[in-house]
Amino acid sequence: MALFRRGTQDTEPSKAPRTASSRSAGSSRLVPGSPGRKRPAAAPAEPRGPVAPAATGARTSAPKKDRPTPSRKEAEAARRQRVNRTLTPKEARRLNSQQSREQRMRSMNVREATPEKALLRDYVDTRRNLGEFLLPSLVVILAASFLSALDQRISAITTLAMYLFILAVLADCALMWRGYKRVLAQRVPGASTRGLMMYGVNRAIQIRRFRMPAPRLKRGDTY
Repeated sequence: MALFRRGTQDTEPSKAPRTASSRSAGSSRLVPGSPGRKRPAAAPAEPRGPVAPAATGARTSAPKKDRPTPSRKEAEAARRQRVNRTLTPKEARRLNSQQSREQRMRSMNVREATPEKALLRDYVDTRRNLGEFLLPSLVVILAASFLSALDQRISAITTLAMYLFILAVLADCALMWRGYKRVLAQRVPGASTRGLMMYGVNRAIQIRRFRMPAPRLKRGDTY
């Protein structure tokens, strides 16, 4: 019996105590269902405590708002104010004058675009008119009339010169109108001349620089 017990003790494996190395080796077991792949080790737990200075610095670097976020009603009111901007009285007057000027220019361009008026403007602008010097000559004659206190003959001479110059301007306008009607009959047959006479006379007595629309031809050019 003693020999049998001793033989059994020799054949049984000796049970050694489990150490830390053996426990760590035992933790790396194979995952069921995936042969040859080990179970990943658990991530280390984050240390509990005060937040690191780097994290706090990155979080506080965002700019702060100086005012609260506007509500939907306030944002809609601000949008309407941008679209319908309130103008000061001075800006309103300037805007109204600009709009009225543009409207007058558009209506004038439509009114002046007829072939009869375009031909009359070119005809007047390409000839030398005495009416261009009517206003400057009247200013000179009026200034000379103030010297009548020194001599009565100066007043009579200036008055006579003024009337003679006006008659010369009227004669020149009559020649201009006569020549224009002949050209109009050749260029635009059957066109009406209603209202064109005063239109041509008014343009002929204006200073060339202040004519509207501006002259597009020089004196002596062909039209």
